[in-house]
Amino acid sequence: MSNTIVARTALGPIRGVKKEGILGAKYLSFFRIPYAKPPLGDLRFRDPQPPEPWEETLDCTVESQGCAQNMLFMNSFVGDEDCLHVNVFTKNQNSKRLLPVMLYIHGGGFVCGAGTTMMYGPDFIIERDVVLVTFHYRVGALGFLSLQDPTLNIPGNAGLKDQVMALKWVRDNISFFGGDPNNVTLFGESAGGASVHFMLLTDQARGLFRRAIVMSGTAYDPWAFAPDLNWAGKLAKSVGWTGEGGEAGMLESLMKVSQEVLAEKQGELITHENHKNAILFHFGPVVEPQWSVNSVITSHPRNMARTAWGNSIPIMTGGCADEGLLNYKDFTADDDFLGDLTSFVPWELNLHPESGRRQEAAKTLRDFYFNGNRPSTKDGYDNHVKFAGDKFFWHGLSRLVRARCEAAPLVPTFLYRFALESEHFNFARTFICGPGVRGVCHGDDSIYILSSALVTKLPEVGSIERKTIDRMVSMWTSFAISGNPNCEAIAPVKWLPVSPNGPPYRCLNIAEEVTFPLLPETERLAVWDSLYERDQLI
Repeated sequence: MSNTIVARTALGPIRGVKKEGILGAKYLSFFRIPYAKPPLGDLRFRDPQPPEPWEETLDCTVESQGCAQNMLFMNSFVGDEDCLHVNVFTKNQNSKRLLPVMLYIHGGGFVCGAGTTMMYGPDFIIERDVVLVTFHYRVGALGFLSLQDPTLNIPGNAGLKDQVMALKWVRDNISFFGGDPNNVTLFGESAGGASVHFMLLTDQARGLFRRAIVMSGTAYDPWAFAPDLNWAGKLAKSVGWTGEGGEAGMLESLMKVSQEVLAEKQGELITHENHKNAILFHFGPVVEPQWSVNSVITSHPRNMARTAWGNSIPIMTGGCADEGLLNYKDFTADDDFLGDLTSFVPWELNLHPESGRRQEAAKTLRDFYFNGNRPSTKDGYDNHVKFAGDKFFWHGLSRLVRARCEAAPLVPTFLYRFALESEHFNFARTFICGPGVRGVCHGDDSIYILSSALVTKLPEVGSIERKTIDRMVSMWTSFAISGNPNCEAIAPVKWLPVSPNGPPYRCLNIAEEVTFPLLPETERLAVWDSLYERDQLI
């Protein structure tokens, strides 16, 4: 019996492969399905274009490795510019009853990452009655180069526009795979979570999904929507631009170099000193300098949020207990990494580096997190982790919840906090921090929802890790199916939407036991709130 199968799409036939998941489910995998025209040649840096149809059966049995990039933490080139592909995993190709669809957006700070089964496999989710879709979108300069000159037609956010194009592909094609185009849940983690938030804000994605799950990343996070520090000019000079010809000359230089050189030079832009100034990444989402019919971000996210179409649909959102472990290597490499906190005062406040108000804001943070002292890791990393987690992740999450409560108090927003500290199964913590470090790191929740090829052995049946896989998958898929994450896996606990009268807000705390307390970070997040004027906060 053949191990492959041919399916139809709106553009042409494709060949997929039959699989069996690590938990026993038999399903079909279709990799490397084009959802846009390859962004090569003159299409480099530009908005995605619709794909062209084909007649011969397209081989979709082997996955692509994502878009061209210099992979963080590994400092090596992976991927290819010809990367605008979706992957579909389904048990239901010929079913008369269409199943809910879950479309996942990968993370990576908008500078790296890919929707591959190495990190985001279907084996857990495919056990349930849903169709899973993953995909690649352009990252770094290839996805987020933005030029002011309207004649160059590169306003930025091509990577976000790729995501819109992938959503449209799902709308037009997912029924061929047994998925319901009218019941799509968009979810993602880190930059993927911020991307989901951007999709909730932009009219380009209006009506393309019905529910959303925003995990450990929002459009309010300082790394997800940062001020432009002339990254385009710096990158162009690093590949030979002399400064002549303005942006046109800059673009000419960037168009000439190979994808490998482009990725390598981008990898050199971010340094430890950048991190000490609260700059984690380079190219990312921007307010587009000129309007077009494809514009995704037209003003600051907080302005877009007030009237966003996504306020009308239910969402889940939350993060991990120790998000700040993402910066663990920064802390261990430099005892004075945080300095006097002046550089970590939110840039949104528009305070001059030497202003008294900036110094006062830094003092407020020092007083709360470090007893008024200059931060030092000599006494341990706990307060550093709390500070970094709150600045880079939790405050953005709390602002998202508050904005939703203001704009649409009757639409459900479910808040969670992932706090399971597993010695062996929290892969993000081990990868980022090394062995021996405890806590629940940024990204540690994903491994309990989407399987990874890094997992060669499942936790034993009955272990807390195995129970948590069941809990997480049950809640995520229950929400996708019905809009309500409550399920037998967390009973008798009842997970209620946040009260619009908050903060404080209650959250589902997911640890060895599931509880429904007030969000433990509430007092800390109120300190960050105090730095803002109300119109800056939401």
